[in-house]
Amino acid sequence: MVLAVGALPLAGVFGAGPAAAASSGRHALAETRPGWATGSADAGAVATGAAQTARVYLAGADPAGMTAYAASVSQPGNADYQHFLTPSQSAARFGATAAQKAAVTSWLSGAGLRVTAVTAHYVQVTGSTATMQTAFATTLHRYRTANGTQQAPASAISVPAAVASDVLTVSGLSTSPARATSDVISDVSVNVGACSQYYGQHQATTLPKAYGSTLSYAMCGYDPAQLRSAYGVNLSPLTGRGATVAVVDDSLPPTLEQDLDTFSAAHGLPQLRPGQFTENLPADIGTSCPAQPAYTEQALDVEAVHTMAPGADIVYVGTDCTALTDTLDAETRIVDGHLADIVSDSWHLGVEQQLPPDLITAFDQVMKQGAIEGIGFYFSSGDHGDWSAVTPNQQPAVQYPGSDPWVTSVGGTSLAVDQHGRYEWESGWGTDLAPLSADGTSWSTLPGSFNSGAGGGTSALFAQPKYQRGVVPHTLSTPAGTTSAMRVMPDIAALADPTTGMLIGLTATLPTTGTTQYVEGVAGGTSVATPLIAGIQADAQQAEGGAPLGFANPAIYLRYRTPAYHDVTDTPLGPGVPLALAYEPRSLTTGATRDLADTLAHDTSLSATRGYDDVTGVGSPTALYLYTYLR
Repeated sequence: MVLAVGALPLAGVFGAGPAAAASSGRHALAETRPGWATGSADAGAVATGAAQTARVYLAGADPAGMTAYAASVSQPGNADYQHFLTPSQSAARFGATAAQKAAVTSWLSGAGLRVTAVTAHYVQVTGSTATMQTAFATTLHRYRTANGTQQAPASAISVPAAVASDVLTVSGLSTSPARATSDVISDVSVNVGACSQYYGQHQATTLPKAYGSTLSYAMCGYDPAQLRSAYGVNLSPLTGRGATVAVVDDSLPPTLEQDLDTFSAAHGLPQLRPGQFTENLPADIGTSCPAQPAYTEQALDVEAVHTMAPGADIVYVGTDCTALTDTLDAETRIVDGHLADIVSDSWHLGVEQQLPPDLITAFDQVMKQGAIEGIGFYFSSGDHGDWSAVTPNQQPAVQYPGSDPWVTSVGGTSLAVDQHGRYEWESGWGTDLAPLSADGTSWSTLPGSFNSGAGGGTSALFAQPKYQRGVVPHTLSTPAGTTSAMRVMPDIAALADPTTGMLIGLTATLPTTGTTQYVEGVAGGTSVATPLIAGIQADAQQAEGGAPLGFANPAIYLRYRTPAYHDVTDTPLGPGVPLALAYEPRSLTTGATRDLADTLAHDTSLSATRGYDDVTGVGSPTALYLYTYLR
């Protein structure tokens, strides 16, 4: 992997290292200048009179102690394990002090900037380019990037030495086109064509053979009973009762709770009890987020959680749709108010190298605060494989926040369930699609071209966390071009492939008819895998007597190479046996159908192999997974 950005100062077991050295009475902040802000890409200075907004994130009272406590409270066997703090206790022990806020506010005001907000986490200011440049001892330039012309500091941002220990980072002076992007295969989410209710049910006898065999049709979407059976949840009395799962998405779906109840009634899940589903929304979400014809991501997220944990409370945490920090603000609301014990995040901000590193630093701090308070964050690993098909120079990359060592990254699988709902096998999710020839007698060259697949790979930013040592193969953690072991994702996996996808229900406006109605169909992507795992974790929390699991990775890796996991590989039926399905999706947006041969277990450069791998992590949960948490 090409390391386009220097490693963030996270090279300890989990924690942050020192910022850059002071110079001329000032202190340079590490990782405040993106790797793409190079001299060769410089497109000139930003106009000095242009309006700017920045956030000065506060370091808190004891950053090193915060990192150390987050690690110890998350490690099974440690004396501090699961001795979580309340938000008020966390703020008192590690949060920004009144003196820090006052000192930073005074400096910024004295520098000629207008303070527009002071929160527990940052001081926000506005001012002209010229004033910002003076305050932060840098110049702002425009740079040509693969994502258009962006703004960034031409040199590292610095702050006066007197407030250096008070400042974590400065965000906003580097721009980015990135916004939270769902990891869902949405265009085929409803109204599928020919399909099977279980693996192998219907044969595509009117279509050409592939690999010498008649293909079975892809799934219509596994229903809740099939998914609960496949991962063994049905074998326990656990429902997730007592746990609260937050689902973080943008927009405000007007029929989300209604659709969840309709879906539940149709498929044998309990109806929501009063107060079981709540919403936590920013004040302007109705104006900042445009209406959508179908809220596929939001529907599948809450339905997947309810499928695996029908007794758990669900809080839908909405985000604004205007700024790169909107999702960070939503996660911050969760930790500041302990809105949930488990957080399902089926989205990404972009690949590591494309994001402002200051934003990553601010995100990382909130994830650690969550760990201290017993909140676990689960992020999808992505749907683009190693991202090489869509990144500049076709270089592999991983997406953020899934690559953060303080979150659980959820990878994806293709799942085969038999007519009795029993688990048959899984492979790593990665699909090549071959269309039908014009004369209908053959497929184009098999296996066809890469369509989608679970994300994974080696971080360019984060050092290998302690929980991955001795588990992740050296060939993955230390690829060519690196000198030390790095964080690898994902950590765990579940169903994601849309050809073996999950059945969902939602109210949608169908462009083909212009009608708005409740419809059902199949959804896929690691957007499915993430809330499925979040629901299973809610069951595990109930199994432990209701105590929050907190940051779960150390406990997840502790169960590695035990019967708690399916060891998922790309050859579940044996070496050389191809996996393929006939796939006839019908587009929600156009109504068109296509006949495709879908070859499974082909995920760019990533492979599901025996043991830990960069598609499925430690594997997918078995029925024994929940029993390992019973007390």
